[in-house]
Amino acid sequence: MKKAFPVALMLVGLVFLAAGVYTIYRGFDARDQVRQELLAQNIVTPPDASIPNTQVTDVATARSMAEIIEEHARSSTGGLTFAEMGRFMAADGDPAGTSNPDEALIGDDGQPVPNALRNVAFQASALQTSLYTSIMAFEVATLVIGLGLMIVVLGLAVGGLGVALGALAIPTLGRKLHVEPIVAEHDEPKVPAGV
Repeated sequence: MKKAFPVALMLVGLVFLAAGVYTIYRGFDARDQVRQELLAQNIVTPPDASIPNTQVTDVATARSMAEIIEEHARSSTGGLTFAEMGRFMAADGDPAGTSNPDEALIGDDGQPVPNALRNVAFQASALQTSLYTSIMAFEVATLVIGLGLMIVVLGLAVGGLGVALGALAIPTLGRKLHVEPIVAEHDEPKVPAGV
């Protein structure tokens, strides 16, 4: 039984080590997938972005693009968001528009005129959400890589403890690993002569 526990610790350490390596691999793989998708979209930040004229491939450039999209959309809509705007242009010229067809501007076809600025706000919101989703994916992938490193360290610690205990419990393993007990089992305490 005293041999089984160190062996079990060594096995658990190996399992943690393998799981940690796999977790790190998956984190890097996820980051690469997000980056490849952004590259495929071929998004380039405009000249007035905080990171100008750069292809969006990472957290910083995705955040820069999302921020400039919001700035451009707000300037186009007079600072109004999609939720603050009506479906139709208002007959009284209110830039927020209206969702009431009776208050809407009527077009030549006799139908309420759609609020084009609301569509701009909607598209900007959708693009920002996509970019912030890619930012979140990058951050989660980085977190997964960090957790994988922690699992590797845990595996090394548990496995190392198993090796140390195993070297004490299994003398042949101790000799192979050059682990010597501090006090040998057959040594008896020395008693001074004459006591």
